[in-house]
Amino acid sequence: MRHSLKHASALLLALLLCISLIPTALGETYTGTVNEDKVFFRTQPNTDCVYYCQLAKGTKVKVTGTSGNFYKVTYDGCSGYVMQKFVTLSDSAKNALGTAKSSSTYASATSISQLGGPPDYTQQGSSGKNVEKLQQALKIKGYYKGTVDGKFGQNTESAVKAYQKAVGIPQTGKADYATILKLFGSVQSTSVANDPKMNGITRISEIAVPATTQPGSSGKNVVALQQALKIKGFFKAPIDGKYGDTTKEAVLAFQKSRGLYQDGIAGNNTIKALFGKNASNYTFTTERLDWFNGGSSVFSGSCIYTVKDIYTGKTFRCQRRFGSNHLDSEPLTAEDTATLKSIYGGEWSWSRRPILVKYNGHVYAASMNGMPHGTCTITNNNFDGHFCIHFYNSKTHETKRVDEAHQHCVSVAMNNVW
Repeated sequence: MRHSLKHASALLLALLLCISLIPTALGETYTGTVNEDKVFFRTQPNTDCVYYCQLAKGTKVKVTGTSGNFYKVTYDGCSGYVMQKFVTLSDSAKNALGTAKSSSTYASATSISQLGGPPDYTQQGSSGKNVEKLQQALKIKGYYKGTVDGKFGQNTESAVKAYQKAVGIPQTGKADYATILKLFGSVQSTSVANDPKMNGITRISEIAVPATTQPGSSGKNVVALQQALKIKGFFKAPIDGKYGDTTKEAVLAFQKSRGLYQDGIAGNNTIKALFGKNASNYTFTTERLDWFNGGSSVFSGSCIYTVKDIYTGKTFRCQRRFGSNHLDSEPLTAEDTATLKSIYGGEWSWSRRPILVKYNGHVYAASMNGMPHGTCTITNNNFDGHFCIHFYNSKTHETKRVDEAHQHCVSVAMNNVW
């Protein structure tokens, strides 16, 4: 008797729930097919609740949403829940509902921080990893219900607009600067128009010419460098005043585009090519280095310096090999060797040439020959040996005398600037 009353009460409750849950207006629905016999059509999305009835295999239901491992469905005028594994849906329906299995590496992320850095800007029609990251971020925030598939379609655009509306930014439907910044806390790239540190600047002439900088530098001079590179289209990242790898890569690209020596350093030549003027700290004066009066101690160990040929203006890097009477040097790389050889017209030569040597913030008048000889320490620079660089009053190794031809070239170099 008690069991009959309990069963009757459950049926009555299910009937009341069925009546109360009849939807007045359904959103988008998808037709699903029950794929097993005696599948429970439940009143709640759990296995402890009462159920309306058991559905036979092949029964059609209207799927309106999801809740955990259940589909929310309507059947025979009632709204309820059926476990997802017992309902077969089309791939498009599963994608729309977000129940299709995603192959994205981002699909398992449960927080924005787990997604890593921000994605690039995307919009309807975009595809790939940037869209996957966007979709998962919107899913985490509760705005995207579809599958993380890397395809920026209508569902993704709708989710973007919903998020934009919720956070009070323009509802463009695009994953633009404002949206990515709000969603991820930072952006991968900026333009002249939307980078807040451009301060309304649109022309390089509006930027104060900065001092020379290099990797590791930071501050206003780097900001000015990044602003100019952004206007020229070489720097895509947000301006941050830090001379890291991204800034170095932008400088290298600019140097290559202008045929400059590619060292990734914003030296005077690079600043002048970028701004049309010398760097604000351009104070290099050509110095006479007295080799036997403290000059030889300037270059020590395996230090690296840059040589500029007076007549051609070409520059290349060298490394100290050794040197007591003068500075024995080796081209640093095969590219540097090629430059040195080109200075001599493509042939090695003992001929003296006036040069400037830049090292540690100083420029010294000097002379060189272009003949590989003796021993070497660098084996992959296409230079079999080393070559000689002479300064004021330096001597040859063989004669132990001051070489007049080298000294003449040193005098010529003194009348030139870097």
